[in-house]
Amino acid sequence: KIISITCDNASANNKMIEELAEELPMFLGARSHVRCFAHVVNLTAKGVLIPYHILGVLLT
Repeated sequence: KIISITCDNASANNKMIEELAEELPMFLGARSHVRCFAHVVNLTAKGVLIPYHILGVLLT
């Protein structure tokens, strides 16, 4: 029995979750997909820092 799967945000992983949900009736699909916390933090940090990098380029 698979309770959940943890992986990054790659679109191939979303497809894998869909396929598993079709093959395994007890698997809850997207509700069982746990995104890797380190990847989420990394994407958030990049999103926050990008405007400051652009501003720095415009000022020089």
